[in-house]
Amino acid sequence: MDTVELTELIDRYCAAWRERDPDTRKEILEQVWHAEGRYSDPRAEVTGRAALCDLIGKIQASVPEGKVVRLSPLDAHHDCFRFTWCLRRENGQSLPESIDFGRMAGDGRILEIVGFFGLIGGADKG
Repeated sequence: MDTVELTELIDRYCAAWRERDPDTRKEILEQVWHAEGRYSDPRAEVTGRAALCDLIGKIQASVPEGKVVRLSPLDAHHDCFRFTWCLRRENGQSLPESIDFGRMAGDGRILEIVGFFGLIGGADKG
C-alpha cells in the first residue's frame, strides 16, 4: 500500500471516530479495520470491529461535541505506521495532541493501533 492509499485509509478510520450513527460507523470500520483488529490506549483495550464500534460510541458520549482530527502526515514503513491527532471541540478548542502507532494486516486493513495521549514528557499527558 502506498502512502496515498494509507493516508486515505487512516482518514476513513478517523472518520469512523467522528461518525455518530453506529450503523454507518460499523460500515466504515468494516472497510478499514481487520476483523480481529486490536485497539488500545491508556483507558481501553478492545479486539474486533464490534468492540471498537462500541468503544467509539462510549467515547463520543463522554465528549459529545468532540471530533477526532488527524494532525500530521503519516509516517510509515513495512507494515507499520504512526500519526498524530487531537480531539477538537465544536468551539475550536483542542485537547492535547496525541499519537497512534499501528500495524497493517495482509488484507490491507488496520490490524492494530496503540494510542498514547499527550506528548512524551509534557504536562498534557492523558
